[in-house]
Amino acid sequence: MANLIAHGRQHVVAVSEHRKCSDLEIHGHQVPVSHDFERLLADDPSIDSVFICNPSSMHSDYLLRSVQADKHAYVEKPIAKTLDEVSGIGTSLDSHPVTVAIGNQFRFHPHLISIKKMVDNGALGDIFSVHAIQGEHIADYHPGEDYRQSYTARRALGGGILLTQIHQIDYLHWLFGPFKTVMATQPRERALKLDVEENVSYLLTSDNGTIVYGHVDYLRRPKHASLCISGSKGALEWSYYENSLKWVNLEKDAEIDISYHSEDRNQLFVDAALDFLNAIDEHRNPRSTLIDGLNALSVVQSIHDSSLTKQMVKIKNFDEIS
Repeated sequence: MANLIAHGRQHVVAVSEHRKCSDLEIHGHQVPVSHDFERLLADDPSIDSVFICNPSSMHSDYLLRSVQADKHAYVEKPIAKTLDEVSGIGTSLDSHPVTVAIGNQFRFHPHLISIKKMVDNGALGDIFSVHAIQGEHIADYHPGEDYRQSYTARRALGGGILLTQIHQIDYLHWLFGPFKTVMATQPRERALKLDVEENVSYLLTSDNGTIVYGHVDYLRRPKHASLCISGSKGALEWSYYENSLKWVNLEKDAEIDISYHSEDRNQLFVDAALDFLNAIDEHRNPRSTLIDGLNALSVVQSIHDSSLTKQMVKIKNFDEIS
C-alpha cells in the first residue's frame, strides 16, 4: 500500500478481517479500513482492482471472489496451495474477463531480464548446465518472530520451502521452460521438525532437453541465491545478494564482463505492481500472468510428488486456462 500511495495511486482501501485494524496511516495518508471483504466489494463500485496479500492458503478463495465481483486481481505468489483449488478459475474468467497478475517480482530484476534476453537470442549457444540455488534460514525471514507460527512453517497455511520460494521455479520456467519431467529428493529427517518440507533438490528436464538443477532450503546461513548457466558460447553467474552478474564470452577469448545492480529491493515490488496496473490501462497481459502462476504451481506439485515417491514425475503444462 505504501508503494501504491507513493506512486500516485492514493484511492486505496485496506481490508483487515483477521486483526480488524481500525486505523491505518501511510505516508501521512489516512487509509480507510474495512473488516468485511465481501461487503466492501459489493458496496463500493469505485474499487476496480484487488491486491491479495494474505496467507497462501487463502489466495485462491480471494482470487475467485475478486474475479466473480469483476475486479482485476494481483495475487501474491503462490496462486494457491494446489491446482485443485483454482480448478474453477477458467469458467469464472470466461464470464468475468478481468486482468490477473501473479506477484513474481523476480521477473523484474534487471539481471534476470538480461539473462532472459541472452537465453532467447542464443548468446550462450547450446546450454548444457543450469544450477539454481536458494537458501535462507527460516528464522531470518522475520527476525523477532517465532518462525514456527508463521505461514511459511505451517502446511495448513500454504507453507513449505517449495511454495514459499516458488520464485525460483517461476523464473526457471520463464527462462528455460516449459518443463516435461522432474526428479526430486529431500532428506528423510527434517532438521527443524516442521510439518512442511524444509530442504529439497530437484532435476528438471525441459521440452528441448535442457537439464536444470535446483535447490531450495530453510536452513542456509548466510542466505544465498544464485543462478549459473554454462553453454557452448559462454557462461553466466548471477548472485542475487551480491548484486552481480558475471558473463564469460568464450567467443572473445574468454572475455569477462561483470555488472552490478544496487537498486533497492523494494523497486522490484514497485515494478511488479505498476506493471499490473499499467496492463489494465493498456489492455495487455502483465509480465507474470495467471497461466504463469499455474505452471509454476504445477512444477512445484510435481517436485513434491517426486520427492515423496522417489520417482520421475511428468509435469502438466498450461498454455490456456481450463
